Amino acid sequence: MAGWMSGLFTRDERAVVVFLAVSLAVGSLVMAARRVDPHVAAGTQAPAADLAAARQPDAPEWPIDINRASAEELVALPGIGPARAAAIIALRDAQGGLRSLDELLDVKGIGPKTLERLRPFAVAGPRPQEAPPPDGRAQETGGAE
Repeated sequence: MAGWMSGLFTRDERAVVVFLAVSLAVGSLVMAARRVDPHVAAGTQAPAADLAAARQPDAPEWPIDINRASAEELVALPGIGPARAAAIIALRDAQGGLRSLDELLDVKGIGPKTLERLRPFAVAGPRPQEAPPPDGRAQETGGAE
């Protein structure tokens, strides 16, 4: 190292250059190791579900029904945080349920790529029906008998 660098840098500057080069090399190896996950390379979806289950001990069974899922269950989906979960619930309530996952495109922040990532983990089941009154009769609307 005393060759070409000796005339350009002081001893302290050479130490900094070597430190930065080693840091760059180690950082590159770490980033490459994160990108090369054998499960992802094989194209399996199970690890993402396993990671979500590890993140939340009471994670739902996959796939979850977005028409009946709680906010906590929605947050377990890839790419869905608390704000998007609240937006999904608001859309679901406004429309009386979702007919298909494609309607999630109406939620701000969910585009085609996010929707495709959600497909293995979510379904849009039948719209929830309003529960009948406990006695089985139609509800009366405030009138005197």
